[in-house]
Amino acid sequence: MDRSEAAGIDPFAGIEPALASADIAVVNVEMVISERGAPADKKYVFRAPPSAAERIAAAGVDVASLANNHAMDYGPDALVDTVDLLEANGVIALGAGATSSDAYGHQVIEVRPGVRVAFVGASMVVPLGFPASQTRPGIASAYQRDRVLANVRVAAEEADVVIAVVHWGIERMTCPEGRQRDLAFELLRNGADAVIGHHPHVLQPVVFDDGRLVAYSLGNFVWHYRSGITGDTGVLQIDFDGAEMLGWSFHPHLLDVNGAPVPASEGARLDRINDIVSGDCARHQPPPTTAAPEPDADPESETESESETEGDESATETEPEAEDEANEG
Repeated sequence: MDRSEAAGIDPFAGIEPALASADIAVVNVEMVISERGAPADKKYVFRAPPSAAERIAAAGVDVASLANNHAMDYGPDALVDTVDLLEANGVIALGAGATSSDAYGHQVIEVRPGVRVAFVGASMVVPLGFPASQTRPGIASAYQRDRVLANVRVAAEEADVVIAVVHWGIERMTCPEGRQRDLAFELLRNGADAVIGHHPHVLQPVVFDDGRLVAYSLGNFVWHYRSGITGDTGVLQIDFDGAEMLGWSFHPHLLDVNGAPVPASEGARLDRINDIVSGDCARHQPPPTTAAPEPDADPESETESESETEGDESATETEPEAEDEANEG
């Protein structure tokens, strides 16, 4: 929303069904909402003006995950502003906060008497300095695997339904990688009912089995204009009867000239969306457009008790304007 909000555009206006029609609507907010702070030492940084929080709330969003590789783009004060602005407008900020207790803590919503839904957020894409500690604002790192899984177990004891929201995967890959599958399995095994993913900038399959669901990537939703595969998107709807997950449906959308989602009704792009979401992902994998990008951050390194064991992990970002649409058939 760095562009749409600055231009006074409501990117949620064309969505069908409207997000407000759901009992709970969840999005990944991959930007800072603040006027404070200086840009981080990374290749791409994103932020929107404070009014973005009000617009997100007005769209009907109830939960906004901030566990991603852009939530700290303008430093700790701007992250705290983002959390405060969202929550002041009635939107729960998930997966980030002023301390690690805030960032890793789960959030619970009582949909109706007797039905409680818990949310846990974490990121596998973690630039240097982004993880929260007890003395520093930041995000929840999925490399603190034991802590994240323990929180899922606690959430499962407190709520009827547990939703894990995870930032993971490889950019532009339409099929999930092994680490996504491994973490999804662990989250489900420890009590999650659904795992909802994002980061690859493209859609990936939705898998539903034995009353549990994994959506590996929901693609770009409100972004910059795209006419190719990174402009294919949609709204995932999960239906429950009380605590029982009955099934799911996907409402295909395409990004318009403002980078806002509008319903897709026909054509090859709609066919591609349906293929990928249903599991036929490999044949839609776009070819690389450039050489592999250089990392924009060193591997995550913590010096406190929350030290990372995944020292070889680094965050990379793809230039949002360097997409070769002609190759995205």
